Amino acid sequence: MKRTQNSTQSKAGALSKLLGISLIAGVLSANALYAKVLATVDGTQITEETFEEIKAQDPNFDFNKLNKDQQKELVNQAIDNIIIAKEAQRAKIDTTPEFTQAFNKITKNIKDRLLVQAWAQTEIRNIASKVNVTEQDARAYYDSHKADFNKPNVHARHIVVKTESEAKKIIDELNKTPKGNVEKVFIDLANKRTIDPGNKQAQNGGDLGMFEREQMVEPFSNAAFSMSEGTFSKTPVKTDYGYHVIYVISKANEYPFDKIKQPLMNMLGEQKVNQEMKQKVESLRAKANVKLSI
Repeated sequence: MKRTQNSTQSKAGALSKLLGISLIAGVLSANALYAKVLATVDGTQITEETFEEIKAQDPNFDFNKLNKDQQKELVNQAIDNIIIAKEAQRAKIDTTPEFTQAFNKITKNIKDRLLVQAWAQTEIRNIASKVNVTEQDARAYYDSHKADFNKPNVHARHIVVKTESEAKKIIDELNKTPKGNVEKVFIDLANKRTIDPGNKQAQNGGDLGMFEREQMVEPFSNAAFSMSEGTFSKTPVKTDYGYHVIYVISKANEYPFDKIKQPLMNMLGEQKVNQEMKQKVESLRAKANVKLSI
C-alpha cells in the first residue's frame, strides 16, 4: 500500500539485510500441498510456492499482486528453468568436475550465509532483551524533532479486494449498518475479506496506522485525505493492489505524542540494537587479520 513499497516492476529484487546478507528461502509451508497449479512440465508442478525464494529476498513480493503479463513472465521463466535442468541432467552435466566445483562453492556460500544469519538473529535477541527505552526517552526525541511531526496525517483502516464488485458489496453492507456500529463492522469485514497480507496476518481490522499524503499511492491518499473522520469511502478506490474501501479514524495537522509514543519507543529501541550490533561487528573486525586489496 505505501508508496515506498509499490515496486511492482522490481518485485524479484533482493532487499538489503543486516550485514548485507539476503535471507535464504525457507521450507515451503503445508499449504503448498493445496496450492493452485500454474503449469506443469513433464509432471513437475509449478505453483505460487515455486516463487517463495523471491519472497524470501523481497518480503513485499506477492505473486497475486502482479499483473497477468508479469505472472506469465515468471511462470515461463520457471518452465524454462525446469526444462533446461532436466536436459542438463540427461546430458549428465551434474557429474562433471566443473559442476561439482560450482555446486560445492554454492553450498558453502549458502552455509556461510545461514551461519551469519543465525549468529545475527541470536545476537539481536540477546541485545534486544537488555535494551530499555522509556517513555521519557520517546518524549525527549519527540520534543527535539517537533518539525518532523508537524505534518498533516490521516489514521485509517482499509479493506482491499481483487474486484470492484467485491468492494461494492462491502460498501453496500456498510451502508446498511447503523452509524454507531460502522467501525466495528468494518473491522470484522477487514479481518475476513482483505487480501492485504500484512493486515490479514495481523487481524488488526485493516489498520494502516497514521500516514502522510506522500506515504501512500496517489489514488489512495487523495481519497483518504478528502474524507471526514468516522466515514468510509462510498465508492471503491482502485490502485495497483486492488480495490479499496477506506475508513478514516482520525485526521490531524500534527502527530500527537500519545498516538506515536509506542512507535517512537520501538524505533529508539531498534536504533540501540543496531548501534550495539555495529559495535559488535567492528570489535570482531578489529581482532581479525583483514587486508583490503582495493
